[in-house]
Amino acid sequence: MDANLLPVGIASLTALALALPNLRALSPKTLPQPAVAQSPIAQQDATDSPRRLTVTVKVQEPQDLKVQEGSVVKKGQVIAARDREKQRLESQKQQLTLSLQKLQSFTPFPPTPPQPVPAVKALPPNSYLEHEAEGEKAKAAISSVESEIETKKQEIAYLKQLPNLEPIILEHEQAKLKELKQKHTAAVRDYQLAVGKLQTAKNQRAYQEYQASLEAARRVEEVNQARASYERQLAEYQQRLGEREFQVAQIKTKLQEVENAIASLATVKAPYSGRVRRIKWLGQSPDGSLSAEITLMIAREKR
Repeated sequence: MDANLLPVGIASLTALALALPNLRALSPKTLPQPAVAQSPIAQQDATDSPRRLTVTVKVQEPQDLKVQEGSVVKKGQVIAARDREKQRLESQKQQLTLSLQKLQSFTPFPPTPPQPVPAVKALPPNSYLEHEAEGEKAKAAISSVESEIETKKQEIAYLKQLPNLEPIILEHEQAKLKELKQKHTAAVRDYQLAVGKLQTAKNQRAYQEYQASLEAARRVEEVNQARASYERQLAEYQQRLGEREFQVAQIKTKLQEVENAIASLATVKAPYSGRVRRIKWLGQSPDGSLSAEITLMIAREKR
């Protein structure tokens, strides 16, 4: 080391040692700070929000947009909502619910089975013994009179052969013969009447049996008609039940579709406060809905 520089170094160290207490007394706030410029990225990190936000919404009609260019929005404010579409779907849901309740509350009554038709009472047993007895009696009376007539004729023939016979006797016997013939005529008539009564009784019985057969056939026809009517009503009842179940299933399916459509109608809210800078319509989807792009300038939050 140069001997001439040694005194200068010692002097500098001495001056630094004397100035050190004064430097320690200075506060950090009094120390001069360097000027640093904050970049936009640093600002975004400091506020945790972007400067500009683009939101794409899907609406049914332009009126569903609740903001316009230049509108000031607050965080959480609705910026798009398909109110008319939701109202229409809610009305349709209400109608479907009422129709479903009406269908479920209505239960068709099953047809009443036909009552058994009482059997036709059988005809009482029939007998022609009385009529036959009358006929036999009349027939026997005829035979008896004929026998008497034959005897009387023989007596008259014998009397006619007697000599010196009083005419009054012969006339008396002939008068008896005449009475017997009248009695025979009456007996024949009684016999014919008895035969006629027997035939009438048989005819009446045949007519009663014929009427009974007609009544039995009519009862059978009534039973068949009642059974056919019941089966037809039962088929219609089962068809109505099937149609009711089908309609209930259809309404439930439509109701589910409407509820899904309502659930899909999301309400879009502003995630940050700011101002709408631009609204750009992107086009129309095949289902008729409109797509729009909303550009939002985010307001800076004060720190």
